[in-house]
Amino acid sequence: MRTRRLVALSVTLVVIAIFWGITRWETSRLGMPAFFTGFTLLVGLFLLMLLGVRRRLPFWPLGSVSTWTQIHLYVGIFTTAIYVLHVPALIAGGVLEGCLSIIFLMVTASGFYGIYASRTLPKKLTAVEGQHRFDRIDWVRNQIAAAADKACRQISETSAKQVLETFYQQALSPFFVSRPTLAYVIAPNGNRRRRLLGDLKELDRYLEEDGRRVAGQLAALVRRRDDLDYQFALQLRLRCWVVFHSLLSLVLLAVALIHMVIVLRLVG
Repeated sequence: MRTRRLVALSVTLVVIAIFWGITRWETSRLGMPAFFTGFTLLVGLFLLMLLGVRRRLPFWPLGSVSTWTQIHLYVGIFTTAIYVLHVPALIAGGVLEGCLSIIFLMVTASGFYGIYASRTLPKKLTAVEGQHRFDRIDWVRNQIAAAADKACRQISETSAKQVLETFYQQALSPFFVSRPTLAYVIAPNGNRRRRLLGDLKELDRYLEEDGRRVAGQLAALVRRRDDLDYQFALQLRLRCWVVFHSLLSLVLLAVALIHMVIVLRLVG
């Protein structure tokens, strides 16, 4: 795999160097290198869109999705290099051209984030105990909340029942019933888990055998719910990236076509 990536990256760099040489040659002979790089860039955008569509239709017998994803990656690197050759500045002047540059840079940045996310997030997801489909996470969340409520109602000791029910109503019930906050989705961490487990541990001094048994069940449910929220945050991040990158790519292609039509009319 590493050798294949090295070969693919080397080929991409060689092609970029060839196009850079053609652009310099066009410039030296007073040609119009902007037309050459512009149409190459447009073709690259079309190709990236088609590759993106192919990745989302894995049932077509046209090779593995991983292969198409790698092709998409290296075509994206090539297109980014052609953009640098095409524009006089990183963000072009003019309203339309400036918007086009900003959109292109946003798509490029989201694409590189996708590379990072596809390399790191699946490993983080598999490291968490229990794997859940995204469309079933709400159902699992409700099941955990119901199990916690049932466990709290099973306490027979009077003193333990008062202590645990008070803590459950004040701290655990809001945790089990509510969805994870936006701050947690953006930056998931174990602060809630450590705080709640630490508070449950502190209650041991007030509990006897039955109460400690229920507290242990609640602690296990806290861990399950925190793991579930962690998976929800990472899976939602991946889904939001796909939607953002895809929609912004469509906008980029549409604005690029408008730019091409305007340029052809001005030249013509």
